[in-house]
Amino acid sequence: MATKKIRVYELARELGVENAVVVELATELKLGVKGPSSSIDDPLADRVRRLADSRGLRREPEPEAAPEPVAEPVPAATAPTEPAPRPRDAVIKAEPPVSAGVDAPTPDAAPDAPIAPTPAAPAATTP
Repeated sequence: MATKKIRVYELARELGVENAVVVELATELKLGVKGPSSSIDDPLADRVRRLADSRGLRREPEPEAAPEPVAEPVPAATAPTEPAPRPRDAVIKAEPPVSAGVDAPTPDAAPDAPIAPTPAAPAATTP
C-alpha cells in the first residue's frame, strides 16, 4: 500500500514556519526537495517534524484571517452605466454589404440625389 504524501508548503503551515525553513530542513536531511510544491512521504515528513522540534522551530500556526467583506461601489446617479434596453419589437437595420471599389449610394441618401459618374478613360487619339 502506498504511503500518504504531504506537500512541503502544507508541512510548513502545520509547523508554523516559512516554506524556506522546511525546504532547508528537508535538504539537510537529503530528502531531494526542490521547493514548496514538492511532495514527501509521511514518514519523511515525520523526520522533518522531529528535526524542527529539536531545534525549537515549531510555532503555533497562524490562523488564516477571514477575508473582510468588500463594500460594493455605489454607481453615480448622474450618468447611466448601461445603455437603455431596447423594446422587444424594435427593428434592427442591417448594414448593406460593402463592395470593394464600388461607390454605392448610402441608404440615408435621397433617392433623387445624383450619383457622381465615374470618370471615363481618355479617348484614344489617332495620328
